[in-house]
Amino acid sequence: MKYTVTSSQATMAADEFIRRYRDVERFRQYCLQCPGYGKSWSCPPFDFDPRTRSDGFTSVVLMGTTIEFDEATRAECKTAEQSSAVGHEAMQEVWKTLLPQLYEMERQYPGSRCFTFRCVLCPEGCTRPQGQPCRHPDLMRHSLESVGFDIEAMTRDLLGFDLEWSTDGSLPKHISLVTALFK
Repeated sequence: MKYTVTSSQATMAADEFIRRYRDVERFRQYCLQCPGYGKSWSCPPFDFDPRTRSDGFTSVVLMGTTIEFDEATRAECKTAEQSSAVGHEAMQEVWKTLLPQLYEMERQYPGSRCFTFRCVLCPEGCTRPQGQPCRHPDLMRHSLESVGFDIEAMTRDLLGFDLEWSTDGSLPKHISLVTALFK
């Protein structure tokens, strides 16, 4: 598997970012359709109002990390299962570097909050389906979309790229991890 990783970012006033890109009810409806709904502590339903997780900040740094696959890697993926496995493996590799960087950004700005990609802290699986508390409440972060943000509009408007989705089981040219620091 061969890929390249690029990063981009944009900064915006938090109130403007929230006004333009947050629609909690619309995205809650999408979450309800997900087979993972209620199976991870980082995803809805929440025991808090998702709006409260992004209120009270003055600025937002939106970050896009794009994993672009070479043509040979894409051609090797003959089935949807292969494409999914390759995409998942690449995301896991990139995430191992990206997540510590996000935690460090939070440390640099006391009182800030990172919003990440879906939680992958527990390789053995999340404790939520068993009714157990989160193993890592100090490290778990919510994704932007889980608290009502439109990442497709944000990446297009602020980072200058469109998200890619596979409609036929092939490996997309690129996969993007979209994160943000609210400070």
